[in-house]
Amino acid sequence: MHQFNIALDLYSALLCLVLGVYVLVSGDRRDRANLCFAGICACNAVMALGDMASWMFAAPLDGVEHAVMLVGTFAFYVAPAPLFMFFTSYITAYLGKRTTLPYDYLRLSVALFALYTAGCVVSLFNGMFFRVDPATGYERGQLFWLAQVVPVILHLRNAWIVVHHRGCLERKELLGFASYIALPIVAEVVQVAFYGIALMNTAVALAILLVFLSIQSERKALLAQRERELAEARSDIMLSQIQPHFLYNTLAAIRELCASDPAEAARTVTDFSSFLRENMASLTSKQPIPFERELRHTTTYLNLEQRRFGDRLRVEFDIASRDFELPPLAVQALVENAVRHGVSPREEGGCVRVSSRDDGDEHVVEVRDDGMGFDSAAAPDNERIHVGIQNVRVRLAEGCGGTLDVRSAPGEGTVAVIRIPRTPQEPEHSDRRHP
Repeated sequence: MHQFNIALDLYSALLCLVLGVYVLVSGDRRDRANLCFAGICACNAVMALGDMASWMFAAPLDGVEHAVMLVGTFAFYVAPAPLFMFFTSYITAYLGKRTTLPYDYLRLSVALFALYTAGCVVSLFNGMFFRVDPATGYERGQLFWLAQVVPVILHLRNAWIVVHHRGCLERKELLGFASYIALPIVAEVVQVAFYGIALMNTAVALAILLVFLSIQSERKALLAQRERELAEARSDIMLSQIQPHFLYNTLAAIRELCASDPAEAARTVTDFSSFLRENMASLTSKQPIPFERELRHTTTYLNLEQRRFGDRLRVEFDIASRDFELPPLAVQALVENAVRHGVSPREEGGCVRVSSRDDGDEHVVEVRDDGMGFDSAAAPDNERIHVGIQNVRVRLAEGCGGTLDVRSAPGEGTVAVIRIPRTPQEPEHSDRRHP
């Protein structure tokens, strides 16, 4: 039986290590879900290798055997708590992309983890959870049952999270999470009742494999699909910025200027060609660009629109932060929404204000207009507004970890706020200049 248990533990450890390394090598190592899945694999591998030490040597133990068994047993007891914490973090990272979680599920897990780890450390000295004696080998302590309580609580808590948010999961995903919850519980019950059978590590390894097959690999395919959708979104963004009416109106303005003010017509042609060139470049750009460049492009667009609207379009800038990057057309798309759907429908026109500032550990860009506005609690009546805002929001999240918040009210105008986290290498203060 000992050789059988050793073989099961070794197989479980190798399987988990292979899956963990594969996810880190082939996936995005910045992705929280991938890191948590690799952490689950690593913890179970440590637990399996630690459990092997309990079966490798028979009492009485010499000095080396005693040390190996003591370290292995300690690793076996400590590993379940971080394993279930990684699983909690994995679930919340997975669900967080689909719904807003009501609160931090990890807070209780961290407290229980600290308490459980302290108990395992104390057991090295008083044997309350386990003891390893040179004469008798490994033995369960009098409070062994208590050592099972914390992992079970963490496990049941994970089960509750999955059940509570089951509406956000597809059937295959729900079955994958359910296997991770059910198999270890069954193995734990069997091990507590019948000492001598090493089922826990094998059950967890099998559950990890099922999660990998039903969730993690599917998730990778979904991420690849999302990349394709983002590429299409870039095309949509570019095309949405060059609408026929904008082209016609600008060309018509240039034609009139050719007769009345040739010098101004030449400047308008320069601005128009610069605008078109920047929009075309954004189609193939996958990396964030300096805010300074985006600001120049936005200013070019506003110059063109001011030639058309005249005094009906007033523009203000308050630029106090420049040294950061963001996806191309992020600000320009919001400014165009402000002009087209906020200011231009009003007979008296209105004002578009673009500002930027440092706000602690993030840069803030604000586009404000005093135009028509809309009910921000409902979808905008104009579907193009909704699509444009959503595209900017997705590209900010994917490109630089930024967010977009839009607030509006009918007759009061609209405020769009971009927040971009600072990077560690940035200077503490950006230069303060105005265009």
